[in-house]
Amino acid sequence: MKNNNEFKQKIDEFIMANCDVKLEKFSQGLITTDYKIYGIKTPVLRNFAKTLAKENCPLDAIVPASHEQILLKGFVLGNMKLSDVETIDEFNKFIDKIDNWATCDMIVSSLKKLNTINGYNFFTKLLKEAEPFKIRIGIIGHMDYFLNSDKVNEIISNLLKIKNDNYYVKMAIAWFLCTLACKNFELGKSSIAKFSDKFIRNKSISKCQDSYRLTNKQKQELKDLRIK
Repeated sequence: MKNNNEFKQKIDEFIMANCDVKLEKFSQGLITTDYKIYGIKTPVLRNFAKTLAKENCPLDAIVPASHEQILLKGFVLGNMKLSDVETIDEFNKFIDKIDNWATCDMIVSSLKKLNTINGYNFFTKLLKEAEPFKIRIGIIGHMDYFLNSDKVNEIISNLLKIKNDNYYVKMAIAWFLCTLACKNFELGKSSIAKFSDKFIRNKSISKCQDSYRLTNKQKQELKDLRIK
């Protein structure tokens, strides 16, 4: 079994072998982060994470010093044979490293063990944080794992309590509402109407206009809710 230094070396060699200058520059145009971006394709990262998890790579061997290493740490965590509580504990050790929408959304979608009551409570607690990307983690977690649950009305109530003007927080709420409308139109429509914030309401309606899952009639009903 490899030790931490051997895993670190393997990870460094992987990064150097898979970095792409063109993708790096493209990603820099989409993602604002304090961390170095190497430009590694996400499917390649995910496959490498599966390999590391199978080899029982310790999470502390993955140093979150770059955008890709933070993603890799999250992907490996999602592949580890841990309980929901253990997953939350490990996630909390590097949650402060998440400083952009991409690491937030992709890591949260990888932590499928958090579709439990412990996961729900974890995401709900994050909605009360001051740091925008912790709030976004909470919103995306609710969207990914609890949109079809009996907690959805409680989630909507909690989203209405968020008073944070950060763009990525508001976009996450709009995305949640749009996804809800596509799954349950009447509930989604009534929920969108509860939001008095012009950006959130109008952006959620705008996103719905691009959906193939809603009829033209439903899209018009939502358009009528726009704040001018």
